[in-house]
Amino acid sequence: MDKITLLAPAKLNLGLWVGKKRRDGFHEILTTMVPLEFGDTVQITKTGSGLKLKITGIQLHIAPEQNLAFRAASLFFSQLKIPPCCFISIHKRIPPGSGLGGGSSDAASVLLGLSALFDSPLSASKLHRLAAQLGSDVPFFLRAAACVARGRGELLRRVRLPTLNFVLLIPGFGVNTAWAYRALDRQRRKLTAVPISPKILALKLRRNEPAGIAAQLYNSFEPVVFRRFPQLKRAKDLLLKKGACAASLSGSGSTVYGLFLGPDPMAVLKLVKREALGFSAISTRSRPTVRDNWGVV
Repeated sequence: MDKITLLAPAKLNLGLWVGKKRRDGFHEILTTMVPLEFGDTVQITKTGSGLKLKITGIQLHIAPEQNLAFRAASLFFSQLKIPPCCFISIHKRIPPGSGLGGGSSDAASVLLGLSALFDSPLSASKLHRLAAQLGSDVPFFLRAAACVARGRGELLRRVRLPTLNFVLLIPGFGVNTAWAYRALDRQRRKLTAVPISPKILALKLRRNEPAGIAAQLYNSFEPVVFRRFPQLKRAKDLLLKKGACAASLSGSGSTVYGLFLGPDPMAVLKLVKREALGFSAISTRSRPTVRDNWGVV
């Protein structure tokens, strides 16, 4: 096999608690992450030599060498101690700075795709370590299944959830994650008890209990992010008004999502688009586990 094409799924955070800052500069977090059917497309082709990257769709306006997918490929070939020899083409649908993990997902797809093209030369644990070097979210995308994430995001445990329907509202701007963490640290004087429980969330989702679900989608970033970007709070209120059982910021933003248990999300999408406040509106679902076949599309 000389070519492989994969879906690099976006993700949502179903609840996100941010704890204290650690000695390594990262923060402790607790969240449940789910992959979506919405995402980027990554195609990798073996070549005679060299490493090239082409981006279509949403443009990132950064040098290829700064792209996380390019860095993932460089790291993979360095680990194998062979010269780079592939062409990577990514069709971007996930906006940068949207809280949907697009860059991390692309990087994980490159690691998985190269592993498939080169007959799985690295163990799962080595791939996980490479992913963790690239970013806190990248190990999650190696699994691309609903997971509880702890530590700085690299400590993962799979969790069984039903298929979930979402409407995403994505503004035309991103939220800088480093700024969000600094603003959160400045704003709070002390940590409160952890207000979410992934175990309770999973139970409430399986039992289809809206009130219990809404209570578990607390996001530590919302107070500081909504203060600076009030239009994101208005987007959350709009989703709740249109029948979402719960709505929340994903990650540190800028995407706001609504979880729909009852109404048809496509019908809701039409209503939301009429009042979407200049946001892009997307209807999507959580994605079943597909990494056993490399997520090939």
